[in-house]
Amino acid sequence: MMHTTHVRLPLLVCSTMFALLIVACGGTQDTTGGTGAAGTTGGAGTTGAAGTTGAAGTTGAAGTTGAAGTTGAAGTNGLAGSTGVAGTTGGAGTTGPGGTTGAAGRGGTTGAGGSVGVGGAAGTGAAGRGGTTGSGGAGRGGTTGAGGAAGTGGAGRGGTTGTGGVAGTGGGAAGGRGGTTGAGGSSTVDAGNWDAPPLGSMVTIHVAGDSTAAIFPPTDATMRVGWAAVLDPLFDNTVTVDDAALSGRSTKSYIDEGAWTTLQAKIKTGDYLFIEFGHNDEKTDDPTRYTDPATTYRTNLKTFINGARARGGFPVLLTSICRRQFSGSTVTGTHGAYTTAVFAVGQETGTPVLDMETRTKNWLMMLGPTASVAYFAMDDNTHLNMMGAVAVAKLAVAGIRDLGLPLAARALP
Repeated sequence: MMHTTHVRLPLLVCSTMFALLIVACGGTQDTTGGTGAAGTTGGAGTTGAAGTTGAAGTTGAAGTTGAAGTTGAAGTNGLAGSTGVAGTTGGAGTTGPGGTTGAAGRGGTTGAGGSVGVGGAAGTGAAGRGGTTGSGGAGRGGTTGAGGAAGTGGAGRGGTTGTGGVAGTGGGAAGGRGGTTGAGGSSTVDAGNWDAPPLGSMVTIHVAGDSTAAIFPPTDATMRVGWAAVLDPLFDNTVTVDDAALSGRSTKSYIDEGAWTTLQAKIKTGDYLFIEFGHNDEKTDDPTRYTDPATTYRTNLKTFINGARARGGFPVLLTSICRRQFSGSTVTGTHGAYTTAVFAVGQETGTPVLDMETRTKNWLMMLGPTASVAYFAMDDNTHLNMMGAVAVAKLAVAGIRDLGLPLAARALP
């Protein structure tokens, strides 16, 4: 009995306590769910679900460097800023899309105008040779026509380094030879505008000049020898040298004394006339020889040129050889205005110029002030001895070759 009462009393107490608890919590039960039923943390918002970095904002949305000023039409670094999206280097701007170098600048092959323009200044060039190096040169024109790009008289030597008239355009009656190799233009100071005749079976080189080219007797006290006196052995037996140079003469005295009249009468068609004066033309204290380099000297040179051509001969101007005058290792005392006059007359008349002054100056400087003594006459800085004359004659032959004169074909090796 006591046992039963002990068991039921706790149940009553428990029931009562549960009832009181219900009352304390509101009196009725909440059937809509406890706190957090719809909102576990992050249920709809994992970080970045709609906003991964840069989804619409890659760097440089519209600011490509130099929108209109980059090399090429549109080749900027990135069309919308993403490096290289539309701007792989040069995408539309490979260098020069409308102007690859020279696209509009061909300007004619080098020397399209070719010869210096005075072309065949003589106007008669039977076969305009063009120049010395043979790289182009207006060529041999026609026998009568305008001869190549140079215009009148067979185009002559014209253009620098043979750019001449694009292989003999023009060419009057004969249609132009097209610039035979070896006769088209020259960059050397020896060049002129001239038409050399073809060589005959025999040809004579006549020399009008002063003592530096003259023949001296073997008994000459100082053993002087002019360079033209030893020129003949440097050619084959179809060439003869007529050395008519005279000691002490200038252009004036050579003409006044009648030496020119005598020489001119000997010139035949196809012969050459070499003209070398200057040493005595410079003598201002001697009115029988002195000439003004700006006037009378030039007039006298033209007298020789025109006189030779009147006889069918081919004139060649030569500048004076150098005196042996050194300042240290440099040769001084060149012929100044007289050399200038020779080139001016050559240009004006279409006559080739063989620059012996430059050739002998370089030769002397190569030898030097001491070694060069052995090539000159005793106690003489103007006149050569035999060894010097042969050396200078060889320089003249080298000049003939450089000029491209047909005569070079007869020179011995």
